[in-house]
Amino acid sequence: MLLRQSNNRRCLRPFRLAVFLLLVLMGVTGWVLGQGATRQAPVYQVSIQGVIGPGTFGVLQHAINMAELNSAAALVVRIDTPGGLLSSTRDMVRVIGESQVPVIGYVGPSGAGATSAGAFILLSTHVAVMNNGTTVGASSPVAGDGNDIKGTMAKKVMNDSRALMRTIAQSRGRNVELAERFVSEAQSVTATEALQAQVIDRVVAEPSLLLSSLDGSEIQFHGEPHTLKLAGRAVVEVTPRMIDRLLALIAHPQIAHMLISLGMLAIFIEILSPGLTFPGVLGSISVILGLVGTQALPVNMGFLCLLFLGLALMFSELFVAGLGVLGIGGAIAFVLGGLNLFDLPLTAEYRNTVLAVGVGVSAAILLATYLIGRGLSGKPIRRKSLVGKQGEAMVNFTQDGYVLVNDKRWPAKTNQPLHHGDAIVVVAETDDGCLVVEPA
Repeated sequence: MLLRQSNNRRCLRPFRLAVFLLLVLMGVTGWVLGQGATRQAPVYQVSIQGVIGPGTFGVLQHAINMAELNSAAALVVRIDTPGGLLSSTRDMVRVIGESQVPVIGYVGPSGAGATSAGAFILLSTHVAVMNNGTTVGASSPVAGDGNDIKGTMAKKVMNDSRALMRTIAQSRGRNVELAERFVSEAQSVTATEALQAQVIDRVVAEPSLLLSSLDGSEIQFHGEPHTLKLAGRAVVEVTPRMIDRLLALIAHPQIAHMLISLGMLAIFIEILSPGLTFPGVLGSISVILGLVGTQALPVNMGFLCLLFLGLALMFSELFVAGLGVLGIGGAIAFVLGGLNLFDLPLTAEYRNTVLAVGVGVSAAILLATYLIGRGLSGKPIRRKSLVGKQGEAMVNFTQDGYVLVNDKRWPAKTNQPLHHGDAIVVVAETDDGCLVVEPA
């Protein structure tokens, strides 16, 4: 009898241990869930500064995506801009309207301004706030060089801009008349005047008071009342990605114009002096970047062109003796296009992966081109003599260069200067497969 009880107790020990561990696990899980439930969602913040263009649109879209992904309590958009492209402004207004987190527009610190395109962006946010000493307005459309638009086009752009501003103000319940005068009369007002005219929702004395002043405020968010709970929230700053910085740089009107102008000049120099290669490579990349900056070429399409340009330049090393310039320029264009082809957050892992793949592919292509080139230009076994054959110079050279004979590239030597396209005749061959040529 005692032996049976002892055996029963031994059998129950594992069961009791399992129950104890299960209770401990449930307790730990409940504590973790409780900690997660009490943890407050952060407030994300992004700065929109300088000229509005594809780069600033990319920054805003990335910030909204990050805020939505992390279930942020709100996104604060700090605005300080003199204006920019109307097309990018429309895109920014659209993504703000589609945002799944409340967007707070804030013009600050003191001395900042939401001018021209900045006024459209500020008024489109769910909550518009200005710092003391800031201004908003002056949104009349002008040409890319800052001059007035003439003729019928001026009427079309003006009426379209007025309708856009009117729609934004109506959708957010703001002063439609004053908002429209921002466009039609280029009127600009101070923060206090904007608050009195009900163009904005609040004025704060300094940036540190922004979240506390809005805590508990009720707003209309996608047609429904929503209470902002911002007090004590951690603030997460969203930094621009590499593609955003690049686009912000080339989207500046002067920079974009300079890229296109210098690029066309470099290509013209390459046409006048074939074989220099460097002006042609640099000019092609500059023109593509300039077209992306002016939005004449969509961003993804522009970087896709850079990607294919890089491939074409690297393969061109097989047929044109560019002393490696074509290959190096092609590798740069290929990696640059690959890094910015997709609109994704440029994490360290993503950047390193793209760099590794881009550099690896570029190295493989250049190596294959070099080996194939050696195969084409090397001296084949038991081939017929090329002495007396005619061809043409592939580059400008005075001693060593490359010529095209029988549709193949050959290393060549000459005692007389030759230019790209000059007719040549083979007068001798060296033991290492090099041709000795002279003008035909």
